[in-house]
Amino acid sequence: MRLIHRIPFTSTEIEHYRQLIFINLTRGLRSILDAMIDMGLAVSPENVAYVNMIDNVPDLGDGEPFPPEYQTALRTLWEDENLKKAWNRGNEAALPEK
Repeated sequence: MRLIHRIPFTSTEIEHYRQLIFINLTRGLRSILDAMIDMGLAVSPENVAYVNMIDNVPDLGDGEPFPPEYQTALRTLWEDENLKKAWNRGNEAALPEK
């Protein structure tokens, strides 16, 4: 509603949402990775290190930038063929919607 009525967000709210986006991206991906186990799927061997990064994601402090290495990890895992298969089989698990 705030966007519709052009009510600006405070800097504190913007910071909170920025941190929340990072958490949602990493936890959402972790949910898909968990579902892959139940589906008998695994990420490609070359992407296993990125899975470890998702398992050990840091909390972001106020004003702290997204860790740049997570951009590569998120993008590479999202492009993993078996992760795509799990996403397409989302009706078999409680996966986030597109």
